[in-house]
Amino acid sequence: MLGWLGKKKDAGWTAIDVGSDGVHGVSVLAPRTPGDKPRVVKCGAMPGQRLDADTLIRLARKISVPGCPWTLPLSRKEYNLLVVQEPTVQPDEFEQSMRWSISTLIDYPVDEANIAWMKIPTVTLLPNRPPQMYVVVVKSEIVAWYSALFQQAKVPLQAISVRETAQRNIAVLGGGPGEGTGLLSIGKHGVYFTATFNGELYLDRFVEESLFVAPLTDAAHAPIEEERACERIVLQVQRSLDFISRNLQFIDINRLLMAPMPAYPDMGDFISQHIQVPVEALDLASIFDFSQTPELALRENQAPYFFALGAALQFMENKA
Repeated sequence: MLGWLGKKKDAGWTAIDVGSDGVHGVSVLAPRTPGDKPRVVKCGAMPGQRLDADTLIRLARKISVPGCPWTLPLSRKEYNLLVVQEPTVQPDEFEQSMRWSISTLIDYPVDEANIAWMKIPTVTLLPNRPPQMYVVVVKSEIVAWYSALFQQAKVPLQAISVRETAQRNIAVLGGGPGEGTGLLSIGKHGVYFTATFNGELYLDRFVEESLFVAPLTDAAHAPIEEERACERIVLQVQRSLDFISRNLQFIDINRLLMAPMPAYPDMGDFISQHIQVPVEALDLASIFDFSQTPELALRENQAPYFFALGAALQFMENKA
């Protein structure tokens, strides 16, 4: 997982996610033994609240666990996720070369950016293709704002992550050994599709919020608008699957997992009718131990916690 405030592997992490419906958080501990599920030991929400020091203090009382540092995935509008060619330079020149590569891809001075990166591991699988990297770019002032907020609340923020790596972490748990995993999550702020293989993120697609169903005052037109949104989502997913079959032939995606959705449950049925691979609803209870947080065992309660749960999986292996 990407982080700008430090990298540390612990027995557990606390993560929060900020959405239009409030702030949701979880504390997740690593499995006791190999093969066990990660344990979600606490969860809590501050419905309708924005993230400020008071909200953070009150939420911390609900979900803090001794020894668990905190993380949060940024809002999609707070960062850029770019794909660039891996620089062929000496290690001490790597960051500067990376900054030069992205300088024309962002709309503010690169000196004002915090960056983190991870490789797209195709060197052995596609040796004739120049190696590429994911680069996450966020304004330094955003990182500083979150750092100051958590310090004010006396909450130990250890890392800042992004939504694509949070989703990747869940896909790794939901996929089988050696299986290419397509995971689709549909929310109020956009649609995320990720393709993972052997624990690595190989492809991401984000459908802008404007392509999702907006709140409608005319209920009679809601089914029509919902179907149009489904058609746009299906088109993006099918394009992504086609890209994988043409360019990442070593990834065989034989099913598409759908994360819990906060609304429009019929979308799953619509998408399954128009996608070439089988579509399966992902119940997070199949990959997390919710025995201490039984409310999350109900699939209808899982959607607001999806990205927080993924971000809290910092202790997993093979994470950048």
